[in-house]
Amino acid sequence: MASFNHHPESETDMNILQRQIDGITLVDISGRVDSSVSGQVMDQLNGIVSSGVTKLVVNLKQVSYISSAGLRSILVAAKLVKSGNGEMRLCQPNDLVRKTLEESGFSNLIRIDEHESQSVAALRAM
Repeated sequence: MASFNHHPESETDMNILQRQIDGITLVDISGRVDSSVSGQVMDQLNGIVSSGVTKLVVNLKQVSYISSAGLRSILVAAKLVKSGNGEMRLCQPNDLVRKTLEESGFSNLIRIDEHESQSVAALRAM
């Protein structure tokens, strides 16, 4: 009998999905964003921004944990968006992720919205 040790919530399961709403790029990140995947997160976000995206929403609803390396990968993308006269917003972090964002001073650097619709509305108004 075969046994599988795959756990959907395992620490290495991180996923990034990209979608569009009204010319705004939304990125859904799920899983743990720690040092083992932060390079992948940075590469994917930077690739999205480098393709000319100036309105970016990163939805953190499915992120269970974020480390300082994960925060850094988001910050690099945010600076890249800003350098292209764009804006990046974060939305829907859970309580643990929100606490990490606030304690690291992120909430002073990047706007964090309660709901994705708030982020989309703000960027639509740009």
